[in-house]
Amino acid sequence: MRKIMGGAIVLLAVLRLLARAESEPSTLPPATTPPEVAPPAVPVTTDVQGNVPQDIVGRWLAVCQVKLLSGAARPITRLFEIRQGSEHLELVQGGDVPSAVTQKLNVAANAGQAWTPAPEDLRAVDENWRALRIDPHSYAKVEYRILGSDAFPPEFAEDETTKGSQFAIALKENFAGAQAVRMTYSVFGVRDRTPTVLSGTAVISTLAVGPFPLPITLKGDFQAFRLGETPARSVLQRLSDLFSGCGRR
Repeated sequence: MRKIMGGAIVLLAVLRLLARAESEPSTLPPATTPPEVAPPAVPVTTDVQGNVPQDIVGRWLAVCQVKLLSGAARPITRLFEIRQGSEHLELVQGGDVPSAVTQKLNVAANAGQAWTPAPEDLRAVDENWRALRIDPHSYAKVEYRILGSDAFPPEFAEDETTKGSQFAIALKENFAGAQAVRMTYSVFGVRDRTPTVLSGTAVISTLAVGPFPLPITLKGDFQAFRLGETPARSVLQRLSDLFSGCGRR
């Protein structure tokens, strides 16, 4: 009988301790949700090689008049800025073209016609300039190249888009795996230039995925229009023009 009563007393004490633990605040630190780890930044690089003119620094709206198999033209735009970096020139892509300008572009594209921006279009693009947001959820890697003709690798020296051009500007975007488009590669072979316009030939390649990889290649002539005011030329640039027989008067 004493054993039974003793066991009952112990059980009652345990139950009281459990009840007290439930009613009293815990002295243990509260459980915390671990903070979300931000995804790593997207690698963005600019490779500059060879003799590249320094007066191309500025913002540009490139319009490529793609030639379709039907013979129709389809204008495609690219926005980019060339900056003077700490060691060499750097390229930064621009975001979207303003909707009012995009509407004009779409009208020409739907009609199968080429399109050239008017001065007010260039002003609108310049005033609404925004750098492209390179989101790690959308992009995996972005590579830019600015190459003088004296530093062309074999594929640039032999390809019809860049062969014989003064220099080339290339933009390669690798996208995250969740997107149907995995890669775009735009190459502009600059054959002629003025302080406000770069012109030449371009190729835009896209790799899409579905049941199987689907490469799409579009080619055509392009013009890149400077946005904003033309920067003043330095004394060294003017002397270089003078001795090359291209001095401005």
